[in-house]
Amino acid sequence: MIRSDKDILAVLKSSLGACAIYDSPDLHISYASMKMLQLWKCDESAVGQRLEDSLQQQELLECVSKLKQVWFNPKSPVEEQVAIKLDIAGQSGSYNCKMEYSPLITADGEIYGLYHAITLLSDPVPAAQQVTEKNNIEQQLLEDLLTPKYSLGGDVQAVTSLSKYPLPDRGPKNLNLKLIDALKKIIESEEHYHFALQSAEMGTWNLNCKNYIVHWDERTRELFGFANGETVPYTEVLRYIHPDDRNRIDQEVKKSLSYRNKGVYDVQFRTIGAEDQKLRWLHCKGKMYFDSNQQPEWFAGTTLDITKQHAEREKLEAINTLITKKDQEFRMIVEAAGIGIFSIDLESRKMELNDQCRELFGFDAQREIQEVDFFAQILPQYRDKVRHIFQEVVSKQSPFDCQCEIEDKKTGKVKWLRSVGGGQLTAESDRQIVYGAIFDKTNDKEEERKKLDFISIASHELKTPLTSLIAYIQLLLAKEQTLSSERRLQYLHQSNEQAIRMRGLIDGFLNVSQLNEGKLLLHKNTFRICTLIDYIQNIYSLKPVKHLIRYTGATDSNVEIVADRDKIEQVIINFMDNAIKYSPTNSTIIMDIAVDNAYFSIKVSDQGRGISDKHQQQIFNKFYRVNDSTDSYASGFGIGLFICREIIQKHQGKIGVDSILGEGSTFWFRIPIHSQTVPVTSTQDTAKQN
Repeated sequence: MIRSDKDILAVLKSSLGACAIYDSPDLHISYASMKMLQLWKCDESAVGQRLEDSLQQQELLECVSKLKQVWFNPKSPVEEQVAIKLDIAGQSGSYNCKMEYSPLITADGEIYGLYHAITLLSDPVPAAQQVTEKNNIEQQLLEDLLTPKYSLGGDVQAVTSLSKYPLPDRGPKNLNLKLIDALKKIIESEEHYHFALQSAEMGTWNLNCKNYIVHWDERTRELFGFANGETVPYTEVLRYIHPDDRNRIDQEVKKSLSYRNKGVYDVQFRTIGAEDQKLRWLHCKGKMYFDSNQQPEWFAGTTLDITKQHAEREKLEAINTLITKKDQEFRMIVEAAGIGIFSIDLESRKMELNDQCRELFGFDAQREIQEVDFFAQILPQYRDKVRHIFQEVVSKQSPFDCQCEIEDKKTGKVKWLRSVGGGQLTAESDRQIVYGAIFDKTNDKEEERKKLDFISIASHELKTPLTSLIAYIQLLLAKEQTLSSERRLQYLHQSNEQAIRMRGLIDGFLNVSQLNEGKLLLHKNTFRICTLIDYIQNIYSLKPVKHLIRYTGATDSNVEIVADRDKIEQVIINFMDNAIKYSPTNSTIIMDIAVDNAYFSIKVSDQGRGISDKHQQQIFNKFYRVNDSTDSYASGFGIGLFICREIIQKHQGKIGVDSILGEGSTFWFRIPIHSQTVPVTSTQDTAKQN
């Protein structure tokens, strides 16, 4: 039983067949059987290396490109039969082999490896058979040469006069007589091809692979900036290729010298004129010709000046790059602004939406959206209105600007959206396209609702003390002669209480206005903590409070603090008033004072109903109110704690609340005793600290 990868590896290595497994696109050898290592002429040290770096049998290098093709196009296993010249066990010859290339695919369809197997189908091809094959190849070559199908794109333009560009000396015995005859016929038509090359402004060249001397015509010499000379050393030619291209071109030439690469040469590069120093872009095509031993003999090709075309291409690429950049910038702006973009083809009823628009409607990222899907998410009371707007766009070619509510398909959340856009006819047809941008206005609508609620609450809150104040004044005026001194003082005292209450409400409005304009300033001075605590105690001793108020901690501390005394007093009174307002009658309220070397802090604890975690996270936000079935929880503007937070943060302090439902709440703040520069803490952070 095979129990592990180690067992599988052992089986593969001992397999009678030649097989290997690669685990990366660059053909990193993961496993190789002994038979495969023998074919490669390698030992086991090849495992863990790249195939190209380890392969000793050069004839097998063609497998590398085939393997890479299968890796990047893993459709199905590939099998082929090829004849390869191999050296096996000291016996060199041509073998017929079956090559198998199989991609290894995960359950998700991802390729993670390649299986490669080589099967020798027969013994080496006999020498006599190889000679026959060679003769057949030569015969085919003759037929190709004698067939009148040559063109400027083929190899013929590379062949020039034997007297002008001498071929390597191969001797009469090495040249088939018929081949010589065929070459003579080609040379007879050289003038025709030469004229065609001149018309196309193309130059010709060839490289003698024995002495590395380049022979070129006048046009090629001109394109390299040489004044004269029909021959030049290859190293001299290389010298006038642009430095940034020189190494690449040299490598391409060397690659063409290999029979394995079929000797094809097709490159573009820059030259710096040898004498005129002019920069040119050249396109060179060529082919390497090999002798019967597969050794390079001569290299020939054409040269074309593409400087103008390259400049035009660079301009076009620059324009495309600019368009792409601007398109990307536009998309980034749209995404950053949270703008949804859509278009509707009124003929096919198909829609195109960007990611933000899909997110606004809750559509899946990949799903094709139709107009009917779009309207299905619009709340019923707005659908006819939106359809009418689209009809107006089509009939009058007018822009539109509308708002409606939609339901998020994923979350079910109702959102307010605003859309602006228009219509147009496509350039290639008369198809009508409606396009537009969509903005999420839900927060704006919520802010608008909060403002209306604030006005309503403010009117109600101001009306209550004002009504009482007017009533007391009217009583004093109506019964001035009959009221006793005690009753008159009572009415005056109650009138004063209502006036103070109204002043507190108005001060709250002013504080919010100052905060919005960044004008809430601190007027710091030095005072003793005990004087502030004594003042607070005196205030609540005179108020008709139906609660037991206890003061604990450093109530008599003589430590001096640098702060805005009035603003700190405002925060403490807000804490105390909220505790009285939201806790049951006759319950205990505790104000605890703490002082250390660096900080002054106060906690106000009550025995009320407590605050849920959800409300604790938002209770210090502007206009936020905790609402439940109790009327007292619904009163107030929702600005008191917001102002407290801003005051404490301007003192570089921290503020927060700790509360458990049913057990009461503790509001607290802490500020430095002396002015210092520390980071201001956000409400979310402060709400978690004590």
